Amino acid sequence: MARRSSARWPFVACVVLQTVIFGSGSAITKLAYESITPLWCLVVRFGLAALVFGLFLGPRIVRQLRSVCVRDWLPAALCMALSFITCNVALDLTTATNVGFLVALPVVFAPLLSSIVNRSRYPFAFLPFQGAVVAGLYLLCANGGAPSFGWGEALALLSSMTLAGALVFGERGLERLDAATIAGTQIGASFVIALICALAFEPPMDVASVQPMAWGVIAFLALLSTCLTFFLQNVALSALPSSTVSLLLTGEPVFTALFSFVILGETLSMTGLAGAAVIVAGVVAATWLEGRRAADVDDRLAHAPASEAHAEAASKAVELPQVALPLPERRSLAADRTA
Repeated sequence: MARRSSARWPFVACVVLQTVIFGSGSAITKLAYESITPLWCLVVRFGLAALVFGLFLGPRIVRQLRSVCVRDWLPAALCMALSFITCNVALDLTTATNVGFLVALPVVFAPLLSSIVNRSRYPFAFLPFQGAVVAGLYLLCANGGAPSFGWGEALALLSSMTLAGALVFGERGLERLDAATIAGTQIGASFVIALICALAFEPPMDVASVQPMAWGVIAFLALLSTCLTFFLQNVALSALPSSTVSLLLTGEPVFTALFSFVILGETLSMTGLAGAAVIVAGVVAATWLEGRRAADVDDRLAHAPASEAHAEAASKAVELPQVALPLPERRSLAADRTA
């Protein structure tokens, strides 16, 4: 049991690394906005990321997409594109702290959406941890004040909802496709939709006015905060349920606050520091509990006859919040349920 449980932690580390990169990216994104508009920044960012993926993984992605239906990858791709577009426009309309709080709310939306889409039981055992994390997010992002609510906050909330959709639908897509292909479709869709929105809502980009620092920020966002993080997220979803990934992603505002202090000179009040501590404690406790539950299921499967183990695995896949079976087993169970 310990061996199966410990096998989960590399995937947890993938999401933690993703939050570190996202946190640093959030702290420097506004630096790029000084000389480039949000939507054109996204166009260049996702265009560069799509070029990189196409050069290294294009044939492999095309080959896999030919063997599946559009519904296996399009919902996650569209949700991810909308999430990034609304989040980056929100950053231009309101404070980064308000955006950080609202964008981290997939921890609330993802388990509910997963229970609807996957027809599984809602993970009520995680409600105390979700409540604690939301409270910690408020303390961290309000930073001693009271967050306002306007168009920027509304877009940030929409970004949170669509990110939850990307996690849930991405988890389902991974039953048929690998992490690189899911990430590639999300990057491609983000580029296309960002380009359409930029052409429709912003004036043409003045390339000559874009400062060297902005180009450097965009390169970082494209290569690390897009190519690498999209891949890490989908690798994690191949072994962790979307509810756990969404909970781990709530650590992003903590790293955003840390990098904002180092890069932008922003400071946290004692209330903000307390909120950060609550978030970390809630995430660690919930991740440990989910790991124990998955390990207990694995242990029962290991000691049960083959037929009983398969039946129990299928049952637990419905009763638990997407128990983290290895991807081949999840694909087998999905095929059995379809049959």
